[in-house]
Amino acid sequence: MNVYITKLNGMSAMSTGQYIQHMTANIAHTLGIREMGIYRYHADGESTEHRACRLDGIIAGIHAGDIVICQFPTGNGVEFERTLVRHIKAYHGQIVMFIHNPEAMMAENPEGTLTDAIRLYNEAEVLIVPSCRVKQFLLNQGIRAGMKFVIWELRDYTTQLNSLDSGKLKRELHFAGNPDRFPFLHTWEYEMPLNVYSNQECTGKHVQQMGWKPSDRLLLELSGGGFGLVWYGNEYGRRYLSANSSLKLSAYLAAGIPVIAPRGISNQCMIEENHLGIITDTLDEAVETVKNMTEQEYREYAAAVSRFAPLLRQGFFTKKCLVDALQTAMRKDMYVYSESNVVCAMPKGKFEYVCLNESYGGNLALSWTFRGEAEGFLIYDADSERLVGEVCDGLGHYLLLKNQPKGIRLTVRAYVRAVRGKMIIAESVNVAHCTSLIRAQVPTNCDVHLTENNFQTRSGKSLVSMVIPAYNAAEFIARSMDTVLAQSFMELELIVVNDGSTDETQEIIDWYKERYPRIKGLYQKNAGQAVARNLGVEYADGDYISFMDSDDMIRPDMIEKLYDSIAKNNCDIAMTSAYQVTNEGYEVVSAYPIAEDTPVPFEEFFEHYLRYAYPVVWGKLYRRLLVKEHPIPKTTYEDSAWMPCILSYADKICYLNERLYEYDRIIRNVTYVHTARRKSVEEQYEDRRDYVLFFLKNGNPKRMDMLKRLAMGYATGFVNSFSYFRFKELKDEIEQFHNNSGGI
Repeated sequence: MNVYITKLNGMSAMSTGQYIQHMTANIAHTLGIREMGIYRYHADGESTEHRACRLDGIIAGIHAGDIVICQFPTGNGVEFERTLVRHIKAYHGQIVMFIHNPEAMMAENPEGTLTDAIRLYNEAEVLIVPSCRVKQFLLNQGIRAGMKFVIWELRDYTTQLNSLDSGKLKRELHFAGNPDRFPFLHTWEYEMPLNVYSNQECTGKHVQQMGWKPSDRLLLELSGGGFGLVWYGNEYGRRYLSANSSLKLSAYLAAGIPVIAPRGISNQCMIEENHLGIITDTLDEAVETVKNMTEQEYREYAAAVSRFAPLLRQGFFTKKCLVDALQTAMRKDMYVYSESNVVCAMPKGKFEYVCLNESYGGNLALSWTFRGEAEGFLIYDADSERLVGEVCDGLGHYLLLKNQPKGIRLTVRAYVRAVRGKMIIAESVNVAHCTSLIRAQVPTNCDVHLTENNFQTRSGKSLVSMVIPAYNAAEFIARSMDTVLAQSFMELELIVVNDGSTDETQEIIDWYKERYPRIKGLYQKNAGQAVARNLGVEYADGDYISFMDSDDMIRPDMIEKLYDSIAKNNCDIAMTSAYQVTNEGYEVVSAYPIAEDTPVPFEEFFEHYLRYAYPVVWGKLYRRLLVKEHPIPKTTYEDSAWMPCILSYADKICYLNERLYEYDRIIRNVTYVHTARRKSVEEQYEDRRDYVLFFLKNGNPKRMDMLKRLAMGYATGFVNSFSYFRFKELKDEIEQFHNNSGGI
């Protein structure tokens, strides 16, 4: 019996995929495994007959009983790979598939691609996959029963170098990646130096472009000290790091320097347990950690990495999984997996708050706040242990329960997916209808039986008023109201303004009003959401105002956290970052790289707003007087018009980067703004001109220079995006208005 491994050729010398396959094949050679070369070419343009001849030539040396380790993807497409596998099987060869990068799992629209990939993978006797997360994903998507898996926990990074210097404490970061795939490299404004190993131009401040380096040269440069940064550039990158092992990570560790990586990376447990680096939530935290690290702390990290690095430099991770795969293919009694992956050893989590309220239509609305890294939640009848619902989303916090008795008591359990199924990592207390668990009131180890409804105030005074405008929102308004009713902050009133709806919106509002005395329902003839919001503010009793859209959700602790911050810091506006929720997952929006939970002067905040502006009225608390004195304008882009205006009257602003608001683009993916974009170019010009001139004319005259900078930035963007001559005129109009207003 012979063993072969495929090896991809024909790619650029800088191709990461080809580099990984070559390194894997070279490690396999040390185990006596033979090479089977595959060339990257335009496979789609090849006839069936020509492809058959090509593949027969590739596998000409194999005999019945031989094992072929197929490194996928080949870059030639799934049809080429499926044909290759079938030709090997025609010679009675056995197949081990080494899945370096499960592309179908990463795809934005995976349906067709995923089906083809599963069909291909099901041809194998053994699958080598990067992580337990990938294994569980494939099992959930239809991998055949009995498939054997081997987990390749970490990519190796082999080298011919005999020794490398021990890393020294340098307050700098290294990043091996192309700026076009990692936008944060272009917006880097930290004083912390960042060395970028790429030939592509990078425009961030304090960024040193080091150029692309071959592997050994890269290790030599990295080994001088500092920290290796592993990070993602978008939602795709976040998903990739949660499922796959990063070659960057292996390069840094092989060079002997500790790493900084985002929470949720597939190798998180390995990094933490072996003291190989720091896991953080944000780049702000990463930079601050490096800034404050002591020499002794760094030496401890460097020593741990130095002990670990030889495993990577000598290819032991790859050797182990190749040997395990071969034994698994030939032995019936062997089933190999690894439980050292983060999916199987998740940090502890806890439930801080859980609430069960009555919802419209005879349903129950369950909400909770969980701190930790769950992958989903199971909801049980606390008395019978009957499973009554599941949320397959680690960021979930709300579930509508239908056809359940009003007297039911529920328990929420957080889980992660492990090799042997779902592993429970935390459990809430039992909660019943019209009760809630408040952190400061109830011990975490007891059942809760409060006598008053959750949505009642302790003092009878509303400190915060939440305003929701609603137009034909019958399909989703109940969910939004449920998440407000579930707030852990007690001194809260909800004002829902029906903007002349023609569906059942008013019926739903009336139903809630009858059951929850802190809800005010207002009605107006259809006049738009700006007028509806202003009407809600007019009837608000709270010292602070918050706005919410009728199709969005808020997390149960949003109001409490924003109120605590705005009151403690004596600010005029408190705001939180948010999640935009699409079919592709969660994307962080409305986020700013500023200090959290601290009073930030307007001038400092607005400098960040100029760069990161995401103008939305929701996700914030405003002083009531501020909003009453400066009502929201009725324009197409009211958020863009009003936000710079209201910000200009705030002296201090506080910010929480906790993603407490959810901007839902799944439940209603076509909004008023989408409709506005279908207008003629002339109409779009007028809409954009209106909102720019509004905040210039109505903003704080003392801050006109900064508002003008924002207006000119918008106008420049319009000129670059629209082929319409009047957008150039807008820049002249802004300049003229600024001069007439006495701007400096």
